[in-house]
Amino acid sequence: MSIRISRFHHAGFLVADADRAAEFYETVLGLRTLDRPDFGFPGRWYDLGNGHQLHLMQTDRLPGNTGEPKFDRHIAIEVPDLDEAARELDSLGVPYARSSGRAGAEQIFIRDPDGNMIELR
Repeated sequence: MSIRISRFHHAGFLVADADRAAEFYETVLGLRTLDRPDFGFPGRWYDLGNGHQLHLMQTDRLPGNTGEPKFDRHIAIEVPDLDEAARELDSLGVPYARSSGRAGAEQIFIRDPDGNMIELR
């Protein structure tokens, strides 16, 4: 079996300066901002249309910098049942981290064989 996917939800990019990035995404691409919960670090959320979003997360720990980042570039995919997805991951032997999320949504984080992060929500 495999996990059932409902739809793509968002992509998350790491940025060094959220205000500078906002200038690009709002002026060059004309993206409309969305409300963003207070995660304790700067960032922006944008509407990409059709229910898809872009999340910018400001960090001083971009690739090449020292230290472990507290978050990572990722894509987020909606699944119809997170508990079912967790059971499937368990049966496939895929390690994951489960979180209640600061935005109030349950999430599961997995990595592909090359270390790319995928959020199931």
